[in-house]
Amino acid sequence: MTNIGDLPDEAFRRGRGGRPTQAEAERRHDALLRTAADLFIEHGLQGVSVDAIARAAGVAKRFIYARYADKGELFAAAIERLIEDRTGPLYAYEVRDEPVEEGLLEFARRLLDLALKPQTLALFRMLIREAPRFPQLARLDAERNRHKGLVAIARVLRIYAERGEIALGNLEMLAELFGVLVVRSAQHRALILGLEEPAHVERRLKAAIHLFLDGARPR
Repeated sequence: MTNIGDLPDEAFRRGRGGRPTQAEAERRHDALLRTAADLFIEHGLQGVSVDAIARAAGVAKRFIYARYADKGELFAAAIERLIEDRTGPLYAYEVRDEPVEEGLLEFARRLLDLALKPQTLALFRMLIREAPRFPQLARLDAERNRHKGLVAIARVLRIYAERGEIALGNLEMLAELFGVLVVRSAQHRALILGLEEPAHVERRLKAAIHLFLDGARPR
């Protein structure tokens, strides 16, 4: 868990009049969101108070309420920041000059590795657990974070389409189907049965890419 005390002293210099500098405020806000995400994942939305989050993050409650109207808004922002941190490497993924089968398989490995990380699985469990009681927050999370993942996938697919190796059609739908084939069944299996052996995961990935390309190649 990120704690404000883990950051170096120079990160918390104050400006004139003893007020926090802009850089310090931004660092504290970042630590707040990371700490809140950890607590929400571990305890759920109802299981953690704003007081507990403030203590763990080393900030005052007024620091939180100056930015968020209530715990629900903080929850949405914390989970969104976590997803941004997780999906960042996908946006930076470089498509190399290699056959589409090899390139998409490597990208699929990166995508699945992200989806099967312990914190990602814990987040998924928490959202499922909280969805019946807080459907508006679950819906907000799905709308925001589903879009981020699709954008990352669509960027890679567009590159292969520009090379003439796949036909796009509806890009968003194609990106969603790619995500379902590569991630969804493996993630559900991990949530229910635990992680598979790496060799089994690799075979499933290769089969998923083969099936995807069967439908996506230009006719």
